[in-house]
Amino acid sequence: MIEIKQLAPDEADWQSLVDCLRVGGDAHWVLDEYGQPKTDDLVFLAGLVDGQVVGQLVLRRQPIMIPATEWAAERDRLLRDPDGEPLYETLVQTFRVVEAHRRQGVGRAMQLRALDLTKALGCIQMRSWSSLDKPANYHLKLSLGFGFHPEVQETPSSLKVSGGYFVKRV
Repeated sequence: MIEIKQLAPDEADWQSLVDCLRVGGDAHWVLDEYGQPKTDDLVFLAGLVDGQVVGQLVLRRQPIMIPATEWAAERDRLLRDPDGEPLYETLVQTFRVVEAHRRQGVGRAMQLRALDLTKALGCIQMRSWSSLDKPANYHLKLSLGFGFHPEVQETPSSLKVSGGYFVKRV
């Protein structure tokens, strides 16, 4: 049976979630060297099968920003609703299901729970970026009704990576 849990460092399954993040190579994005969240605005979801952590999804709540450009007076601007209130989104920081448990509904269940949390956090959308080499993730997101915006990202070593943002309004 699949179970999706929101976890915090003081909970029993936290270390198993940390191990899952480390084995998948994703821990450096969201955890410090002691296995604690890097920031307070992260939400950690664990996908469990028969009580064992087999997947993880980490969200960050953030304001939606319009990037600075010369045309925009060189400053970022908050996207606001018609009443002038700032609009927020969740950004998926990490998402992975261990190989042996893929295509069994764990990833879908985590994504659906993340969408529910996005709405509960007062956000208007959930967004994530994925490189082109993750076709299963593309199929999952498209099947859940996400839109797609192609984008090339550049790594610190100047490698250009093809992929894009998935966005779903909640």
